[in-house]
Amino acid sequence: MRNTLTRSLLIAGQIALGILLTMVAPATEALSIPALCYHQVRPGATGQFELTPETFREQLGILKAQGYQSLSSAELLTILASGTVPTKRSIVLSFDDGYASVYDYAFPIMKEMGFTGIACIYPQFIGAGSAMTWDQLRELASEGWSIESHSMSHSNLATGYGTPAYAKMLEHEIAGSRGLIEKQLGVPVKFMVWPYGIYTEQAEQAARDSGYAGAMTVDGGANYPGLDPFRIKRQVVYRSDTREKFLIRLGMAAVDVTDQHPRPGEVLTTLATVGCRLPALADYSPDTYVLNVKATGGSLEFRFDPATREVQARPKGPLKPGHRFIDVYLRDKRTGITAQHGWLFTIRN
Repeated sequence: MRNTLTRSLLIAGQIALGILLTMVAPATEALSIPALCYHQVRPGATGQFELTPETFREQLGILKAQGYQSLSSAELLTILASGTVPTKRSIVLSFDDGYASVYDYAFPIMKEMGFTGIACIYPQFIGAGSAMTWDQLRELASEGWSIESHSMSHSNLATGYGTPAYAKMLEHEIAGSRGLIEKQLGVPVKFMVWPYGIYTEQAEQAARDSGYAGAMTVDGGANYPGLDPFRIKRQVVYRSDTREKFLIRLGMAAVDVTDQHPRPGEVLTTLATVGCRLPALADYSPDTYVLNVKATGGSLEFRFDPATREVQARPKGPLKPGHRFIDVYLRDKRTGITAQHGWLFTIRN
């Protein structure tokens, strides 16, 4: 992601300025496949999306000590489609944009420690001064890395929604980037990785129609067998993350959420209610679970119905136009495990 309009949006979503529910269904930790979203690894890191090689090595050391194995795009898709819980701890290590620092610093450390990654690139950047070259990407692919599309130009793919030119823009950014990457590298591109984490229902449908097998978001939470592959959740890693914060990101469990309103990627002119269903939460009790609901950019009044397992909430005041994250956090008082399930919607003028 570039250093532009949605840094604050990403931070708000990942810190949980969305819908928060603190409770947990049993055994979600065993189902969880965390995905981490990195950007740059370089000496003297100063930007909030940059890590020093020393910090990056420390984080990989934590993964190795806990027995994690990195997944390729194909392996992730297989697990989601199978509905079978992985026998070993699995994790997705993704790198957005295509910075040369990933090749120069992250790649050697990962190779040394037995991990592979997923490079999410936008072709208009490749070959620029701070970007990888196509030859470097070919080398990554030959070493087991997956290469995915981050659009053609890293545009906000909600821009122009509802205009006659919108569909043509999506075709260029989504289908065009996939075709160009596959032509340059000779490898299949399976995932559309949304720039800034922003997507609409129309953009998602364009990705499906263009032959992608899934899409990666920066919606909060972890992934699990049976999850729609177009809803891959990733935790953005920041330079400010302490070891403790990294462990929290790593330990975030998955929870199944259905019947979301607004729908993931939905574009609205106003928001009257927010809701979802937690189908696995059959044993709710306030003695066992803590419940709280908040919204990005505003406050909500909420209730949870144990009989239907539905959450219903209303904004206390109008929410301003913009991209909004919704996050469902579930913490079990008995185990201390916290689960999260997030999605994005947009309020437009």
